Amino acid sequence: LALAPAAAAHHSAAATYEAGETITIAGRVHEFSWKNPHCFLYVDVTDGPFKGRTYTVELSSPAALADEGWTKTLLRAGDAIVIHVQPSRIGAPIGLCRGCTFTIDGRNGVPSAPQQ
Repeated sequence: LALAPAAAAHHSAAATYEAGETITIAGRVHEFSWKNPHCFLYVDVTDGPFKGRTYTVELSSPAALADEGWTKTLLRAGDAIVIHVQPSRIGAPIGLCRGCTFTIDGRNGVPSAPQQ
């Protein structure tokens, strides 16, 4: 029971990400990390305020993504992507994925958000 507050805090996106706000990041996949407890996507941004930086995008768990048809080889370095994220509360180049389009062939991907 004593660990319950810590577990809830770990899964609280409200502490890290800007609630109710979504921004769009366009770029190329730098790396796709398929690991528990959450997958991460690193995007080399090609336009907008984060241009020239690598933006870190938090995804859901590998199991949740697999349920949506994702695989660990779905995205590869250099793939073009447009991703919609709930941005960091402090303006850092990190965000929580809220949806994306793989512009390499127009496939749509909407990974589930980490459980909050």
